[in-house]
Amino acid sequence: ATSAGQAPHPIFQRRTVGIGPKEVAMTVVWCGHLQQCCQGTTVGQCTEDVSSPFAKARPRMDEFAAALKVPNQGGVEKPDAESNQALLQMFDMHFPELLIYRSGRIQTSPGIDEIKGSPTEYYRTVGAMIALLAAYIYMKGDERLGLEIVTGGNRGPMSKDKVPGKFINMGNKPEAYRKFCQEFASGLKGEEDWWAMMVFLAVHDVGKSTDFRMRVNQTLPRMQRTDDHDRALANALRDPELLEELLPSVRRLGPERIQRIADGFATNFQLPQMGQGEISVISLTGLIDLPKARVMDGTLSAYLYHSIFDIAGAACNEKFIWPLAILPVYSGFQSSMLDLVDRLSDSGKPDSRSLYFDFLNCAFKKAYPDFEENTFKGLCDSRLFRDETGLVMLRILALTRNTYKNTGALLSHLSLSFTTLVNEMAGNVRGPQVMLYYGPDMLRMGLGTDLEDESGDNMRQALGAMDDLYGMVRARIKNQSGDYSFELNVNPIVVKIKEAGDKWKGGTELRKTCAGFDFTSNSFLTEGIVRSRDDLTREST
Repeated sequence: ATSAGQAPHPIFQRRTVGIGPKEVAMTVVWCGHLQQCCQGTTVGQCTEDVSSPFAKARPRMDEFAAALKVPNQGGVEKPDAESNQALLQMFDMHFPELLIYRSGRIQTSPGIDEIKGSPTEYYRTVGAMIALLAAYIYMKGDERLGLEIVTGGNRGPMSKDKVPGKFINMGNKPEAYRKFCQEFASGLKGEEDWWAMMVFLAVHDVGKSTDFRMRVNQTLPRMQRTDDHDRALANALRDPELLEELLPSVRRLGPERIQRIADGFATNFQLPQMGQGEISVISLTGLIDLPKARVMDGTLSAYLYHSIFDIAGAACNEKFIWPLAILPVYSGFQSSMLDLVDRLSDSGKPDSRSLYFDFLNCAFKKAYPDFEENTFKGLCDSRLFRDETGLVMLRILALTRNTYKNTGALLSHLSLSFTTLVNEMAGNVRGPQVMLYYGPDMLRMGLGTDLEDESGDNMRQALGAMDDLYGMVRARIKNQSGDYSFELNVNPIVVKIKEAGDKWKGGTELRKTCAGFDFTSNSFLTEGIVRSRDDLTREST
């Protein structure tokens, strides 16, 4: 049942799964060409002829689309996994990598693991793939169903007739969804391109699996090992043996498509985090170093589009497997993405700070037209200002979604009182740069309700909190070499803000709260998570 006596990787193993009203034993048999589900058998008893035509066959996109159209079986009115077993079985049968999301430990964010065996990332990934199928169905002529899949049903406040859903659910913006689908599909030349995008989405987060990363790291020199899930996947995509062992769906795409997918993930770039001012300057290096040919041949666009579908599936779970298309993501990110691709298509190679500045400056000018015209624009004649204080100001405002009002006070604070913070956020440091994961939520919510901030003290205190966090990490990583981004997960601070609710006292309380946190990190010193100092003290004693 295996090729040349090769034992299946532990990721592909016997398990009991629900299929319709019953449970059966499913053994995933890896033969190098084929993933078979052998009901009631064990590896070694499988009698499937792996030389049969099925070994090279795969369903067409319209077969998956048809599975979404079966009457009385699931759909947005029956959004739970149990009601859509036929569709999920089809995904599992033809994308064996999906089992990785349900095996062992899965890291959802820096320092945070799912409960062992939790299906959360599985349903998020399937949701992203369904979002792609919805666009496919729409472009094949069934516009009603394509739109309904990503907008219909009872989605709580995101439903079409609720707030904020009535404003941002694309079911109420059908022309915007049409424009999105047409623009996206214009870059796909046929069936094989659509299928490659399905495979892309199926594997895009497998690096979150601890088992997957450990297996990849076993093949690398110590200095090249990583806990970064995109880098782990990029490394696996370049290794023929790992492709054979762990990524069978990708392996069947052929060398050119494999290389394009690998080149995309090697950028280690996240468009949504750039739009929020969250990523560090050095995180743009892979994007800028991407060969111009990969910008022009659609590789970069495909990689960036995967973030949109990924976000669409982010809220999917066992009770609601259908993705959600909202206007700020589908239309907003698509517009930003196209602008970014155009910029990178120009002759010449931009530097990281200029690319970051120009990207954020577009939204800044719309949010603060008077301040931009009368104050900021003139200051930006200085390249030094643009690359340092100007860029950091844009990042800070983007972290608040450009909702903070006292831009003059922010400019004054950054210019006069927070030189160290400016250097950190502008990337003027030796060694790793620091990224605050969940930084947008921490700052925006941490400022509280006083976004007018007439005195400027609310923002001053909040900047002090950020300065303290950056300094805390810098003290720990100051002797580290290497050009990479250290990701500090600050979500525990966000949780504290949410718990306080209406009693939260803005920037002053944010700084006080941050002072009560230290952090723990992984063995690579590439990521960590803030932890209460009291909790760490109790654990140490």
